[in-house]
Amino acid sequence: MAARIRKAFRAFVIALALVVAFAYVAGARTVFVYREFRCAPGYVASPVSIAYAYECRPPAPDPTAIQWPEAVTTRDEVALYLANFHVRVFHIDFAAGTNYWLAFDVAAPPYS
Repeated sequence: MAARIRKAFRAFVIALALVVAFAYVAGARTVFVYREFRCAPGYVASPVSIAYAYECRPPAPDPTAIQWPEAVTTRDEVALYLANFHVRVFHIDFAAGTNYWLAFDVAAPPYS
């Protein structure tokens, strides 16, 4: 029983070492980006257009109206690129609601 556990552990360690070596050779780049647009106290972030552009304005005078928040997430992304091979494994943008999966001939973003 102990020999079987040692064999399984050795196989796991070898597989993990191969994955790490491949990631190093492939130039694995992870992207974690989170940005917020914050307004001063007493102001709210209201959208200017449909293109994720916000500006700080005083809140609406009607207390029954739905108010915009004081802070808005403008960028929230998670991605994995194999930079040396120009491969995008995945890129998920939570703020825009887009998911991009495996693609070739895609360079890693400059902010990674």
